[in-house]
Amino acid sequence: MKTRLITAGVAAALAIGIIILGSYFSVIVTIALSVVSVILCGEFLSAKKVHKDMKLFIFCLVFALLIPMLSYTQAKYIPLFLFVFGICVLSVIFHKKVQTDDVMFALVGVTIITVSLSALNTLVWDDPKHAAFWIVICLGIPWLADSAAYFAGSYFGKHKLCPEISPHKTVEGAVAGIIVGTLSALLIGLIFKLIYGDVTIYYGVLVLIGFVNSIVSIFGDLIFSVMKRSCHIKDFGSIMPGHGGLLDRFDSVLFCIPVVYIFSQFFYLCLA
Repeated sequence: MKTRLITAGVAAALAIGIIILGSYFSVIVTIALSVVSVILCGEFLSAKKVHKDMKLFIFCLVFALLIPMLSYTQAKYIPLFLFVFGICVLSVIFHKKVQTDDVMFALVGVTIITVSLSALNTLVWDDPKHAAFWIVICLGIPWLADSAAYFAGSYFGKHKLCPEISPHKTVEGAVAGIIVGTLSALLIGLIFKLIYGDVTIYYGVLVLIGFVNSIVSIFGDLIFSVMKRSCHIKDFGSIMPGHGGLLDRFDSVLFCIPVVYIFSQFFYLCLA
């Protein structure tokens, strides 16, 4: 528990630093997200030992870097298409050496990770003045919901949520996570209203996003838990003591970012 809290504190400090810089320099966010993308994809592929096939591993990591990095440009769809087409070509050319399930595993994982981080990068570039707002909304809600679920489940959890997939998750923890995640969206809106001052925050939309993403984050966590079980591992890595790999912290986030992006296309969240 102590190690988990210390690691979370260090990660939060780093995230705050990136957020502050990101408020002024969108390019810093792009670089940070591209690096994170490479790390996440590297951990994901290593879970299934894909890193032993260097041609497939390096190919995936190159596009893990390029897809988020070019997501704010007019060529944003080209790297994703080249990745999907290229990995299919590799599976044909090296069909005797490359396992089909490894290719499909890589295709699904890298696509989920890069598309999600690209959506966040697009939000930042579309509204650089409020870059910190978009980053906190996308990352803060699922992380706070996950933390609430963890602590509530540890102290009050009695009913298992999905014992075959994630034995430590409880119904009580999930309910606490949804409540805290929903309220955290409202709190984030109030904080940024104080910071920006001259903006209009649409709290109703934020609360709806908080509620939806609190639920989506649970499924995101469970989806990646299924993948870990299929690879017979507990964590995707050990880069964060007490938490596992970086992907173990981002698994609940990756499906939440596109939800925020979708809402942003139909509703105002933050208007100068």
